Amino acid sequence: MSEAAEDTPLVLGEDPEAFAGSRVVNTVFDQILAAVHDGRLQPGERISDAALAKQLGVSRTPIREALQRLREIGIIEASASRFTRVAIVSPQQTADAMVVWVALYSALVAEVIPIVPAEVVAAMKDDHERFQASLLTLDMQKVATANAEYFSHLVELSSNPILQRGINSVVHQIRLGSLHLPDRIDLRALSESQALLIAAARDHDTAAARGALRMLGLITVPTDQVE
Repeated sequence: MSEAAEDTPLVLGEDPEAFAGSRVVNTVFDQILAAVHDGRLQPGERISDAALAKQLGVSRTPIREALQRLREIGIIEASASRFTRVAIVSPQQTADAMVVWVALYSALVAEVIPIVPAEVVAAMKDDHERFQASLLTLDMQKVATANAEYFSHLVELSSNPILQRGINSVVHQIRLGSLHLPDRIDLRALSESQALLIAAARDHDTAAARGALRMLGLITVPTDQVE
């Protein structure tokens, strides 16, 4: 993808006065991340910290801090004195990130599957249905969103903050990279894996949950087959 010629104006959809508080960094972080995930910001599009600071009525310091946090999770990339832009996540990077995610999520299911409440199982079912519906049109933005929200429910049950941070960090890079890999990921098999994990969560069956994750390991792109 070619670089955008100009910095992209980011419409955050909130009153700039709402940012004039101590949580401005978190707010900017969340809003840019949402703009990337819902397609308002595309890979390769540039972001200007000066333009954001002017738009929100704050200094450039918290804007830069938010952008740095986004760089740390692979959503933003920058070149000194040249550009700050939404990262272009390659198939290789996506595959590598998936290896890490599956390992971390395996540790997660060992912790939380025995305690999954009925309301979480119901939420997973709802997101699974949205995921299946998005496959009919192959709208990768909706596919990625439904898939990410589906898998987030179990993360919220963990009492291990380090594990939560690790999963939440790597999943953003996977979500961005997978937007452009519909021919490299078996989406039907991913849907089947989701269904198996729902049944495992309902039955509090850790072994079955691990089996569902092993299927994920088989349907993701092996790193030695990525261009």
